[in-house]
Amino acid sequence: MNAQTALKSIIKNLFPETCAGCNNRLSHENLLCTDCMYSLPITDHHKIANNRFTNHFLGRVKIEKGAAYINFRKEGVVQELLHKLKYRGKFFIGVFLGKMAAEIVEDVDYFNDIDIIIPVPLHKVKESIRGYNQCEAFAKGLSEYSNIPYRVDILLKIKNTSSQTKKSRIERIENVEKSFFVTPDIDLNEKHILLVDDVVTTGATLEACALALKKIYPNVKISMYTIAIANE
Repeated sequence: MNAQTALKSIIKNLFPETCAGCNNRLSHENLLCTDCMYSLPITDHHKIANNRFTNHFLGRVKIEKGAAYINFRKEGVVQELLHKLKYRGKFFIGVFLGKMAAEIVEDVDYFNDIDIIIPVPLHKVKESIRGYNQCEAFAKGLSEYSNIPYRVDILLKIKNTSSQTKKSRIERIENVEKSFFVTPDIDLNEKHILLVDDVVTTGATLEACALALKKIYPNVKISMYTIAIANE
């Protein structure tokens, strides 16, 4: 054992890694313990064309396909992961979940013909306060696994809206209306975009993003993927 390996071993024993889901000590696992990994409420959206995710957008905006990786559940592993990702500076959790989410849909070619992955943007003020965009972390993980590039300079948020958490469906739609701007630097016509977000509740934010893209590029194709889907 060389000195560097010995030092890493000492540090690991003094400061053992803990599970991001339950905070118990990890042994050989990466980020999540075996129990938390197997308790993740993974959806089957990617296997079903018309599912609970895509139903949010019927009659509102045309999407090619849509899915959430996991179901959101309060007081559990999912809530703990998302809280740490959004509010505790744990960017790497989003990357990890992106890779996991990409792997689970690999067998159905979910990324087939996707050209670019675009995360739902944060307003620059909110991103500055948080330090990063959690949706970009998810996009980065998806990109690293699938080798599809992700871009954060195409879709921008120009209106610093208030939190969507306690708003009704109508209030959410009104809150994000005309909040997004599409840069004209790249021709997206005939391109297939994968829009990604952390949690979909009513779909208002994703809908606003899709409509902003389609307004500038009418022939763009849009699919969606989120970390989680909430019960309304």
